[in-house]
Amino acid sequence: MNIFLDYHSRTPIYEQIKEQIVLDISRGVLKKDDQLPSLRQLSAQLGLNINTVKRALSELEAQGVIYTIAGKGVFVSGDTESQNIFLQQSLDAVRTSLINAKAMGADREQLEGLLNEIFKGDED
Repeated sequence: MNIFLDYHSRTPIYEQIKEQIVLDISRGVLKKDDQLPSLRQLSAQLGLNINTVKRALSELEAQGVIYTIAGKGVFVSGDTESQNIFLQQSLDAVRTSLINAKAMGADREQLEGLLNEIFKGDED
């Protein structure tokens, strides 16, 4: 598991951590019941305040993405419902971006071109 942070992004660091963990789960890098690094290990690895990492993990746990076993650690839940929540959030973000692009003058052909570019190679 590798977490890359963009300190120039407007997205808060704890949100970036959440996104990276969810991305690793969706890509299959992290699987159901895989153990995550401890809170201390993760904060040391990222060079962040432990409270920042704790917030990210707490929110992921509240969303059902991960679970904690006292004295054992933090694990990936593999809960498809939580993955569906993140998929819907991603689709909502895409919708907002498309609406903004349309408002700025993008036409259907340009937007379809982007979609085709993104999905190119998936049909093989």
